[in-house]
Amino acid sequence: MDTQTDLTQDIIGPNSAFVSQSETFPKRFTDISPEDIEDKTTRATELVRQALVAECGVPVTESSTSMWRILGGLGNHDLSAMREALGMPTKVLGANLGYPFWNVLFQYPGFAVSYASGMDSVPRFDAHIEIYSQIKSVRMQYDTPYVKGLPTTLHICEKVGDGYRETIIRRTYEDPYTLQLKELYSWVVHGTLVETTVEDAELDSQIFQMIMKAGGYTA
Repeated sequence: MDTQTDLTQDIIGPNSAFVSQSETFPKRFTDISPEDIEDKTTRATELVRQALVAECGVPVTESSTSMWRILGGLGNHDLSAMREALGMPTKVLGANLGYPFWNVLFQYPGFAVSYASGMDSVPRFDAHIEIYSQIKSVRMQYDTPYVKGLPTTLHICEKVGDGYRETIIRRTYEDPYTLQLKELYSWVVHGTLVETTVEDAELDSQIFQMIMKAGGYTA
């Protein structure tokens, strides 16, 4: 399919809205010493300083720190999937960063990708990657992982003669989390190659750097 443009989107409500109603019986533990909390904070602060100042050349502020942590906590899911589907972008054409919503425009050879993401109070999970061409669009739709059994679906819209056709594909009814556990088991027991290696994760980090440098943070 001759790609014209692409959209990567992840607009989600609070995870607690899904978890509290999905009968997964979540627990919050408080038996953590103040020393451990302080150590965690110190380590996290140093990691942010290394990422922003040393790697990105971006000053450490409340805003830049929040954006970096959001990219690493939510954005990496979308951007890793985008990269697996389309490859690495060549550069960032523009970025409007901040909380609760942010937008980035990536340049690819011959087309651009619009990435929109954010968090609000609406209890829904709108995460998808959609590719558009002259006669067809293909959307991969994800759902929240916090409710068991929700599908990942493929939506195809296309021109057929003088008409229009929509196709929805659900490859399996098996729970996505179960499928991932099977992949993990195969890697641990049988040594099956996995895509999510340390080297692969480094490419996500490079995309984060491209976004932060284009986001208007200056010393």
